[in-house]
Amino acid sequence: MIKRIVAYVKVYKQIKEKILDDTYAIGSLMPAEPDLCNIFGVSRTTIRKTMELLEQEGFVKIQQGRGTEVLDYKTTQKLNYVTSFTETLKAKGYSVQTKSMHIDLIVPPKNVLEDLNLPDDSKVVRIQRIQLVNDKPIALMTNFIVPDLVQGILSDSGSFESLYHHMETKYGIIITSAIDNIKAKVADYFESELLQIPIGSPLLVDRRITFSIGKPIEVVIMIVDASKYDFSVNLVGRA
Repeated sequence: MIKRIVAYVKVYKQIKEKILDDTYAIGSLMPAEPDLCNIFGVSRTTIRKTMELLEQEGFVKIQQGRGTEVLDYKTTQKLNYVTSFTETLKAKGYSVQTKSMHIDLIVPPKNVLEDLNLPDDSKVVRIQRIQLVNDKPIALMTNFIVPDLVQGILSDSGSFESLYHHMETKYGIIITSAIDNIKAKVADYFESELLQIPIGSPLLVDRRITFSIGKPIEVVIMIVDASKYDFSVNLVGRA
């Protein structure tokens, strides 16, 4: 399964790079499906899945009877961009480190299994971390991941900072979308101790379900010091 995903990711990345470097220019039509099969040496099924993914990300538009048009991704991608906590902070110029990390295999709460479409009593990979920004704790992270997608990750503890980047580069996982549910709370004793803030300090809790090509692959619960972090959401149009 992992080998098929990696081969698929390779083609996706190659075509995406050609769009980004204007080999396939904005406004132009992509080569026909048989031509893409010959260029990249893959099957029609692989090309079709690649095009569907690029369409989901706002790079192309598939039009029956006309072809696949390269879109102006510089504007559309901003509305469909999934970034990790670490990537967001690094983009703002902060130094991000992991204070401690623990990876194990557990049966998670029932609502996590429901969100991941897994049977009752299924085990998932759990990753627990304390994230630091400029040497100060800012967030408590708990990730629950479908285990078949990250075989071997139990031995990866301490080897990465951005989990999404690690999942993409080592395991060939393409993250295409996410649903975030954000709420506020106040810090209890344990949270205040771990984040080194007073009891009752404001916190933001982000519960995210992450998807790869329409399938849920991860649930993450992030508890973050609200005085040091904010969320930005871009909205466009009305239903």
